[in-house]
Amino acid sequence: MKLFRYILPILLLMSAFTLQAQKTSVSIKAQATVIDKAEIELVTIKYLDIDAGMAVNGIINVSAKRDGQAGVMMVKGRPDASFRISFAPVVQIQNSAGKGSLTLKYEMYGYSSDNQAASEPIDAAARTLKINSDGQYYFWLGGIIDISKARPGKYEGEFTLEIEYI
Repeated sequence: MKLFRYILPILLLMSAFTLQAQKTSVSIKAQATVIDKAEIELVTIKYLDIDAGMAVNGIINVSAKRDGQAGVMMVKGRPDASFRISFAPVVQIQNSAGKGSLTLKYEMYGYSSDNQAASEPIDAAARTLKINSDGQYYFWLGGIIDISKARPGKYEGEFTLEIEYI
């Protein structure tokens, strides 16, 4: 059993924050930093796409199962191999430019082919999954993003996935 840890830096930029107009521009970019690419690779296909205009009472909700704004990642590995995945379900990110914070409660769905509608929930506890015969497994990443305490600035954090062949 070999453990692979992927750290996805999360870069959140809050700009054009105007209290009077209630306009906030939010950009989220997540990318994979692969620690060991010898046997498995995590590829970011699409970034989580949100806009502060989606917020209701300071909360943005992106369904990993249904929304086109969900981020998409693909694991490339040994065909038909079983693996486990685990991750931290909640991350709080501080504004590096001063006051403010964001809370991200992740929702992850996965499936052995590129079919978001057929995907199944993956909770944060280690769960056994199977790479398809082409050596691929897909993940959709969404969740609840609380921007109610956000202020203009730059927000950086990490989303860590641990993948282990079994």
